[in-house]
Amino acid sequence: MSAYSAMPAVVLPAVAAGPGLEEGLAARLAAGPGMWEDEEWLSELRRDGLVSGLLASGVISRACDAGGHAHRIERALTAAVTLLCLVTGALFASQSYAMVLARAFAMPGARIRPGTPVPTPPALSQARARLGELPARRAFELDAARDDVPLCEGGTLFGLELVIFDGTTLDLHACPELAAEFGVPEGGTRPQLRVTALLQAGTMRWLAAAAGGYHDGENALADQLEGALRPGQLSLADRGFFSMDRWLRFSATGAHLLWRVKNGAKSVPFRHLRTLKDGSELVLLRESAGMLGKRRRDAGDRTLPRHPDTIARLVCFTITTRTRGGRVKTTAVRVLTTLLDPDAFPAREIAAGYSRRWRVETAFLHLKRTIRGAGRELRGQSPALARQEAWALLLVHNMIAAMAARAAHAAGAGIAAVSLAAVLALVRDHVTADACCPHCGKRPAGPEDPLELLTAAIAAQPLNRENRSRTSGRTKAERRKWPTEEATYDLTITPSNLPPADTSPRT
Repeated sequence: MSAYSAMPAVVLPAVAAGPGLEEGLAARLAAGPGMWEDEEWLSELRRDGLVSGLLASGVISRACDAGGHAHRIERALTAAVTLLCLVTGALFASQSYAMVLARAFAMPGARIRPGTPVPTPPALSQARARLGELPARRAFELDAARDDVPLCEGGTLFGLELVIFDGTTLDLHACPELAAEFGVPEGGTRPQLRVTALLQAGTMRWLAAAAGGYHDGENALADQLEGALRPGQLSLADRGFFSMDRWLRFSATGAHLLWRVKNGAKSVPFRHLRTLKDGSELVLLRESAGMLGKRRRDAGDRTLPRHPDTIARLVCFTITTRTRGGRVKTTAVRVLTTLLDPDAFPAREIAAGYSRRWRVETAFLHLKRTIRGAGRELRGQSPALARQEAWALLLVHNMIAAMAARAAHAAGAGIAAVSLAAVLALVRDHVTADACCPHCGKRPAGPEDPLELLTAAIAAQPLNRENRSRTSGRTKAERRKWPTEEATYDLTITPSNLPPADTSPRT
């Protein structure tokens, strides 16, 4: 650098605190020019925004660290800002990239210099590609592991935490790359991404999830979630999830199982041992030669040993539904459980408790219709971006459900008493209000914390009426023919048609 362009550095001598000079001010003067980090306005500028406040502590920064993202050049769309934009896009799924960027860059938690121009939509697409799937998945996992969301009324059965397995599909953009990666349903036009997840019934939050293609199947993805179960839980699952191998592996986690099984006597490896006093039955699970052969073929190992015989409890019951209009329908249901004691776990309570499995169907409805929007496909047009967006959608669902669960718990009500659609609308409104000035970076002055304002607004909403007994058709054609009606339900414990066990259990 030439002498003409060089600027001499001036070093200020140490300033001692005097009678008219506070000690803190003396230290600032001695430090020379620059930002003073402890000013209130600077701490306000650097505070987390409402979106970050709705997540577990430090989720965005920890997720980016886990992905190994440390950009060496200066960018407005850093990994953390890109992840924040991704979450904002899932929260406002109907809005364009331009609107999402404008909203995210106005958030306090974005850590963006005031006056920074808002990037263009193609820049966000490139930033998402740089980010990849891992940080979004890690953000979901970190937030799902939080333990500060209380269980609402109805979130336990027999003192055990209720968790539910199930799966669904998400529509993707119709392009050859996504079709080749994820698969297209027969007769369909758009590829679909399949998600299998474990729901916490008392909060309507996803505790774990696995994403794959349409042809992967729910069971293959459910096997990836085995480690999410733990002692103190009672797992519910629909009849498509049962296999003897999966039953043994999942029960070995220490969690109890209450899974529906098929009604046909030849479709399950059960043999009747004895009938208990409440009408339920102890049954013997024995792996047949055909089942062993299939398991060996799937594993590619002909030396796999036969599974040991296992005793479980089968509860068979019918549900008779009578509508106000006079329609009557009887459904036969079988559930298999590891809860063997009929005194501690009566059959009627087991049968009635299994009805809470429908909460996972409600959760998927909120995920796909309330948050994402009916008929809307994911934006990502590459496999990594499609999975990335699916994790962001699950993460946003957990944000909304956590706020609803806190409100329901504070009111002493079940989670169904709080409308997730109303909570979503309030979250969107408060995120919009919690915006910074584009010039100075400060948010509008307010006496209260934005998260407290949101919590108060949710608590002020009227509660839904719980325990309504209604029924409606499952398909669109049935719903057009039979509208939703008030109904009564009668539950009856019935005997099974299983053949008796002809030998004693093997070890």
